[in-house]
Amino acid sequence: MASSHDSELLDSGHFVYTIHSVIPLEKKQSFEDFQHQMNEAAHHFDGYRGQSISFQEKDDGQHLLATTRIVFEALDQCLHWLDSSERRNLLHRAESLMNYRYRGTLEANSFDQWIRMKQPEKVPIWKVNFLVWLALYPSVMLLTFLGSSSLGRLPLPFNMLISNLITVLLTGHFFVPWLSRLYENWLQNSSLRITCYGIISVLLMQLVLLALFSFLPGMPWDVSDLRPHEFVLSVVR
Repeated sequence: MASSHDSELLDSGHFVYTIHSVIPLEKKQSFEDFQHQMNEAAHHFDGYRGQSISFQEKDDGQHLLATTRIVFEALDQCLHWLDSSERRNLLHRAESLMNYRYRGTLEANSFDQWIRMKQPEKVPIWKVNFLVWLALYPSVMLLTFLGSSSLGRLPLPFNMLISNLITVLLTGHFFVPWLSRLYENWLQNSSLRITCYGIISVLLMQLVLLALFSFLPGMPWDVSDLRPHEFVLSVVR
């Protein structure tokens, strides 16, 4: 049975290299001593996090299936250890001193599990749309304000063509990338609490922008002389 330390080690999100070895029952202690030496040597290599060993008796009653899992922070660090002269020397010494022949097989999904684990989760499309909405609103409003004396004089179809192009460039190259970095944790996190915090922050920012564009003096749509209920009625109409 795996200890709590072993469970934490194997569930840490690092690369786990699993080897199955069949050893004679009477060689169990020698095998454990050998793995202890391997563990001590591996600690001198970058990224090494530890190892876990478990035993299962074979049906013949004379052999054990030893499962050794070594954990590194990254795949390249593990490969560096596996190909090191220190590890080869220990294997050679074990074969010479205690007549141990290294016989093991690599668990086929060692690499697959790590690759799947490192693949980023797909960002929900509704979160992306939420950020696009947050980027689009100030872009359109700023363009309307800045272009009122130029684009506003063009025929509506041509005005919309040029305005949409400028808005797409603003949101795609500036606002959306900036917001994606700002909300990176929210985009990648599936926690309900963090998701709610992100939604609330977007809505609050939109309310601030709404108030800014609605009541800031000098805007082409200046409504600063309206009372709040009159402003709501003007929007409804």
